[in-house]
Amino acid sequence: MTVGKTNVFFFDGNGNEILDLEVSVATDVSQLQSMLDRYIRNGNVRAEAVDDQIVLTGAVESAATADQALKLAQRWVETPESVFSMVSISGNEQVMLKVRVVEMQRTVLKQLGVNIDSTTNFGEFVPPVRAQAMDDTGAPILGPNGDPILEVIQPGRFRNQQTYGTDNGYAIAGRALGGLAAGLNATNFVDGVLQSSISAQLDAFERVGIVRTLAEPNLTAITGEAANFLAGGEFPVPVGRDDEGNILIEFKPFGVGLGFTPLVVSEDRISLKISTEVSELTNQGALTFQGSTVTNDEGQTFVVPGLTIPALNVRRAETTVELPSGGSLVMAGLIQEETRQNLEGLPGVKDIPVLGQLFRSRDYESQETELVVIVTPYLVNPTSADRLQTPADGYRTAPDANTILLGQLNRVYKAPGADVEGQAWRGPYGYVME
Repeated sequence: MTVGKTNVFFFDGNGNEILDLEVSVATDVSQLQSMLDRYIRNGNVRAEAVDDQIVLTGAVESAATADQALKLAQRWVETPESVFSMVSISGNEQVMLKVRVVEMQRTVLKQLGVNIDSTTNFGEFVPPVRAQAMDDTGAPILGPNGDPILEVIQPGRFRNQQTYGTDNGYAIAGRALGGLAAGLNATNFVDGVLQSSISAQLDAFERVGIVRTLAEPNLTAITGEAANFLAGGEFPVPVGRDDEGNILIEFKPFGVGLGFTPLVVSEDRISLKISTEVSELTNQGALTFQGSTVTNDEGQTFVVPGLTIPALNVRRAETTVELPSGGSLVMAGLIQEETRQNLEGLPGVKDIPVLGQLFRSRDYESQETELVVIVTPYLVNPTSADRLQTPADGYRTAPDANTILLGQLNRVYKAPGADVEGQAWRGPYGYVME
């Protein structure tokens, strides 16, 4: 029998109409309604047949329950598209997401350089220098044949000087940064004349550094709605010029950012679409524009100053995960190690054992990075304001006498604690103010 509507007419023996019936043939949803009442708990889902289609109405507590009702109704039709779900989600769960971004960086720098400079004079060359001989009156003295007489005057001195050496040091601050910068000079004079000299300088430097980055942004949103958070700032980026040559600026954000969209699937499952980022300004990769002079169409000349745009050091992760309330998951991680070592010196000589150290320099640099991003969602409910505390609770500015004599900047009074049942926690916790 085909689903639809029709009319049935009944006539007597004389051809008179005695009965008119309107017959409607629809999908039987009584068994489907019985299944919905049995398996869809904590909800009120009703099934109605419209021709060959089924419409679901009502309200449930979670998206997972609504999806179960939809899949169950699709079993009663030929195609899944014949089921229309108008089931609403009555639950108002709120999800607080806690993200921890932890990064450790270790840098090792070692430099050792030797500089040698030497100067040597190889004898003297004294050519004869002659000039016209003059008498006491300043007149030239002539010979018997009338030729001018030349006499030898103080000869000029020409010295053959040779300079050689090596330059294997690095541009490091030496003692200024805790390293070593030592020098040695030796000279040789004969009758007050410098014959040879030699100088040597040793630069030695080693630096070990550790950088720890920790960011813990927290954000709360209702299920199904997006939320965004940024703690940082904005820096200018040029995007063009106007008619007068002025630079047009657009600001870009940086800092600790968090964006996520939670969806409470069931009482113990939360689906999260997360995007987190930790960025900071750096000079590495910065872009510098030199100043220039610009003339517009009207013949006016403008001086445009230079501009330096900083770069960003970014740690970013974006993904979709599903986990229970209070459960933690490492959504991203990175381990990176970079090592660089250079040897510079005089070819051939620098390879001589022991002695070659005087003719070469070593530059060693190692950098290790480890990054972990951990996310933890919680199902939360609102509470009264007197049960919450902030870092400023109990803070008082120190008096002038305490600041001048004791170096205190603040006084902290004990704030009233929240009314929490159970055993109190002992040990350091919460916010720390030094």
